[in-house]
Amino acid sequence: MKKTTKHNANKGENSKFSFSKYQTIGSPDAESDHNLDKVFIENGELEVLEDLDNAKCIITGRTGAGKSALLRVFQERNKTYTKRISPEEMSLKYISNSDILNYFRNIGVNINFFYKILWKHVFVVEILKLYMSDDSKRREAFIEKVKSTWSKKNPAREKSIAYLEKWSEQFWERAEYRVKELEQQAGKEFVAEAGFNSDFFKFGANSRDSQHTKVTTELKTKAERVISSLQATELVEVINMMKDNLLHTQQRKFYIIIDDLDKEWVSTQIVYDLIGAMVEVIKEFQFFKSVKIIIALRDNLHQLVFAGTEHRGGQREKFEHLYINLCWESSALYKLLNERIKLLSNDQLNISNVFPKSEKGQVAGFSYILDRTFMRPRDVISFVNKIITKSNSKHYFEQTLVKAAEPEYSSERLRAIEDEWSENFGDIRHIWPAFANVYNGFKMSNFNEDRLADIFVNSDIIKLFKGDLNDIFVKWTTSNAPDHYKKSFLPKFFYLLYTMGIIGIKKNSMESVKFFYMLDSFVIKQDFTSEARIYIHKTFYHSLKIMTKSLENNNYD
Repeated sequence: MKKTTKHNANKGENSKFSFSKYQTIGSPDAESDHNLDKVFIENGELEVLEDLDNAKCIITGRTGAGKSALLRVFQERNKTYTKRISPEEMSLKYISNSDILNYFRNIGVNINFFYKILWKHVFVVEILKLYMSDDSKRREAFIEKVKSTWSKKNPAREKSIAYLEKWSEQFWERAEYRVKELEQQAGKEFVAEAGFNSDFFKFGANSRDSQHTKVTTELKTKAERVISSLQATELVEVINMMKDNLLHTQQRKFYIIIDDLDKEWVSTQIVYDLIGAMVEVIKEFQFFKSVKIIIALRDNLHQLVFAGTEHRGGQREKFEHLYINLCWESSALYKLLNERIKLLSNDQLNISNVFPKSEKGQVAGFSYILDRTFMRPRDVISFVNKIITKSNSKHYFEQTLVKAAEPEYSSERLRAIEDEWSENFGDIRHIWPAFANVYNGFKMSNFNEDRLADIFVNSDIIKLFKGDLNDIFVKWTTSNAPDHYKKSFLPKFFYLLYTMGIIGIKKNSMESVKFFYMLDSFVIKQDFTSEARIYIHKTFYHSLKIMTKSLENNNYD
């Protein structure tokens, strides 16, 4: 009988399980991962989110970091007192097409207060629904109790009672109807104060006559006064009542969660203002002792919400204490992959006997994969799924098999980068030719700007860029002193690539290469000096055809 060697045993030779090219260890997207609850890895975030005394409630992270997975598991574990609000189901696209609000925006009216009132109303309704278990009789009893216990001698509370009576039916409708009600109220009060007829927003709002131009400032002031008075006093009283009488202890706890804010739920013209206003309201609503509103916000979207000097609610630092930034260590990703392999193989296989061991001059299989990720679950799952499609009924992954799956994975990840950052920087795929066949670890001083010549001379390409990327190319082409601007162009350009994850930087000979996701990474534009070395991330070696021979065994040190 042939003796089984230790090497063969490590490869799972005794296992009856073998991989099929149609199998996967799960979906990279939490929404379609049917086994998520069985393989979810807890890194402490659930406990933080469930803790009502802990302010952290805004989950941030790059796409694929596990934000949706975390919210999905959180909702499952707290289902009896959790409400998920879907931005798409709120039908807020109505706001984008509103003649009234579009007019206000066109004359420069700050309608942030309108958005905040909207979110406050939405959250108040959902919190009361949770509190009363969506029971119509309990709702009616609640309104009657408020009417009987609140003193009608108090003008503010009298208005609040009228507010609840007015909304006694509509109060519980979908957000779309509440939006329309608020918008129409603003329109009616504005045309009345400005002395216009009711058709103003259909016809007069587009007028460009001299009289309209002269009174724009006055109209803007009136519009902002109308918006600032929209049910503000009444709603504040209702909120105070809830804080003092309903949600003042933690005997019962309630959660509202919102995901998919990066989907097309409202026009890009106003989406950042809407999200900014929501974040402000979430911060304000932390005075409820028994309520927590939790949202997931992708990093690039978070940057856009807080971009510029004018914000909606102030500096992002005001909200830092609310953030949970999802970061993964190698040990947690190892555990994640191990659990998924065990589930797929019915506990017959695990990482230790699926991947080859480290040999002289080679990197162990799992480490090889990890080096080609941004240290996030989606990358790991995608890469291993690609390997399985090449497995050809094997029960372990040889290094040649891993490398055979890499080109497809690399191209997929590059396309994912293009999709992830298109909102911020536009059509970034036009940058890639500048790095084709570049020598890895090159000094910035040796980067030939002729590689970008096709972009510099083509204004049609530059028009496809957005934000900071568009700005630096436009300034280059329009600068009266290109030699002077050249000194600042490359640091800005490479810093943007670093932000996206395409490159890492070795600031000097004493430091290691830093990529954006590393916990000890602190990189600013000024670090991109002429002596800094630039490294393309290993994820993109194949798709960008990077010259890497001298780095095969270097592992970036």
